Amino acid sequence: MPGSNITKLALAGSLKKLMAEKPFGKIGVGDIARDCGVTRTTFYYHFKDKYDLMNWIYYTETVPFMSAYQKMEDWTDGLRDLCCYMRENKAFYFNAINTTGQNSFREYLHDYIRSLAASVAESTEGAQFDEKKWGFITEFIAASFVSLIVQWVNADMQEDPAVFVAHLKELFDGSVMRELETKEKRRGDAD
Repeated sequence: MPGSNITKLALAGSLKKLMAEKPFGKIGVGDIARDCGVTRTTFYYHFKDKYDLMNWIYYTETVPFMSAYQKMEDWTDGLRDLCCYMRENKAFYFNAINTTGQNSFREYLHDYIRSLAASVAESTEGAQFDEKKWGFITEFIAASFVSLIVQWVNADMQEDPAVFVAHLKELFDGSVMRELETKEKRRGDAD
């Protein structure tokens, strides 16, 4: 399968190059294959469609950021590194975040942030993640953060990622952490 990965990476490079020139919606499988110097059949051997390729790119590129930072102490580092990476690959991620639908980058980012919020809630001393109790707040945080990330991307990623993520951390600390502290206090008062 080593050759398979080389071809996938080449197709990914072609899509990223094309996305720097035009919107994702205007790019066809034929364009990607032609730019890569392969046939459409070769493309379809590796990917179902251009959306599958785009998903493969962001899963492949962002998993290191997302899997390495799942703890209370370092979640901001992961999000900052991800935003830095998105900024370095601005054309692709601008297009990716503005392409909506099933399995979109927004959806992927939403799931990651929701999972991250749940992990942080779980890792906080004395707190056990319970979907009934925490589902709403983790959903709120994920939706809010994704919306703010979309705004940041659409503002040409002007704000430094470290500063941007610091603002997100303030929001997180102000909502989740306060909620955790309130629940813990109520639990302590009940005992």
